[in-house]
Amino acid sequence: MPNRASELVWDEPAGAPASAGTGAAARTPAGGATGGARASGRRGGGGDSGRGAGGRGAERVALTRARIVASAIEIADAEGLDAVSIRRVAARLNARPMSLYTHIASKDDLVALMLNEISAELIVPEPLPSDWRAALRAIAEQAFAGYVAHPWMLSAFGRGPRVGPNQLRRGEQSAAAVAGLGIDPADAWTALRIVHEWTMGHALHVVTLREDAELERQLSDADPGDFPQMAKVFPALRGRPHDTSFDAALDVLLDGIERRFLERR
Repeated sequence: MPNRASELVWDEPAGAPASAGTGAAARTPAGGATGGARASGRRGGGGDSGRGAGGRGAERVALTRARIVASAIEIADAEGLDAVSIRRVAARLNARPMSLYTHIASKDDLVALMLNEISAELIVPEPLPSDWRAALRAIAEQAFAGYVAHPWMLSAFGRGPRVGPNQLRRGEQSAAAVAGLGIDPADAWTALRIVHEWTMGHALHVVTLREDAELERQLSDADPGDFPQMAKVFPALRGRPHDTSFDAALDVLLDGIERRFLERR
């Protein structure tokens, strides 16, 4: 039976047993248990390059949780979250599926660890701008870039509240940004939610249109006689990157926050 832990431990315990894996797909990533996966080069492709590499003479290396998470992220980046499974990750690492359960109790835990790992990329490098507008803009831009680069994150958030250390660091940084507003904490929290939720929604819109050429074709082919106003607007957008409205929309959002929460003080 898999060794299912009752509670997810975010950092791989010191001295945790390392299972044997084979082939280049199980290379030791740089960094520790939480930082290592991001150094594994996952953007270079998501195919099962390690499948079948575990024959006689293949290099045997230790299987760690960091490598498991890194491989799962590679698969998700290339094929989406639904493609990730314990069996699929094991095949990529040339390992037995049961050996992964020594490090990961379930797919839900694996997804939570993946999300926490990539959340590190959404943290703005310090120092955060002291101006609240600049700080919120930097946070929104960093998050938007991460969501578009890793679209599976948007669906992973819906799997339940599993808040890891990198998500807590993001939260602390965001709270520091809205602290510069100097307003009631409840209003500051509302302003922060407005920015975060709009950023996620805009990223989802961009990813949906980017991945669904048929949807754009149908919009383009709408009869101008039936949809005259859309016919005037849509041709101007055709061929433009779907994220070009991000900066303008964020400016409008920040202007609204300023009027709503600051000018009424």
